[in-house]
Amino acid sequence: MELLTSEDFNNTRIQPEWTATDYLLEVVRVDQEKMQEQTFMNEKKNGRLKRKRRIQEENSKNKRPITSYPPKPLMPEGLKQHIVENMGGSNCVLVIQKQLFFSDVNPQASRLLIPFSQVESREFLNESEVERLKNKEAIQACLVEPSMEETEINFKWWDMRKNSMYVITTSWNSIVKNNRLKVEDIVQLSSFRVDSTLCFALQKL
Repeated sequence: MELLTSEDFNNTRIQPEWTATDYLLEVVRVDQEKMQEQTFMNEKKNGRLKRKRRIQEENSKNKRPITSYPPKPLMPEGLKQHIVENMGGSNCVLVIQKQLFFSDVNPQASRLLIPFSQVESREFLNESEVERLKNKEAIQACLVEPSMEETEINFKWWDMRKNSMYVITTSWNSIVKNNRLKVEDIVQLSSFRVDSTLCFALQKL
């Protein structure tokens, strides 16, 4: 595991009223984010090695290798109906399915991390939105919670030392509390459009 460096704290905004405890909590938060990214990359690498070894073994037995992955759950009909009929939404796209870590539900951080390496597709953003995010502008969007409540959030782009990620901020603590999200919960974040406006839907699996 790599040690933390000053670059890991590029996105940290130190507040004048912070105490020593606040600084320690921030270090813990950044460390957990780094561990989360490294764990995912290691699992991804190990998965590739295991698949390659399995294929080689199958080929050596003159068998056709078959790689099968369980499909990700589809959006529930109730949520889809709410988006289409009540909101006039369309073009639903799965952005990410991920397990929540402490850093995702920590009230001191109040944001959901969406690492680029785990994003299913980046096609959910148009060119103008990508440009705004790269210029460090936040995109205001509506998010449909698992409870079906609609909440205004900010969607951002963070550049980390080795990885970049999208981030949902603003109202995230209330979303966690209202839907009783906790560590190890599996969630899916999908995007959709109401006219041309970017929106999101979050569901807990």
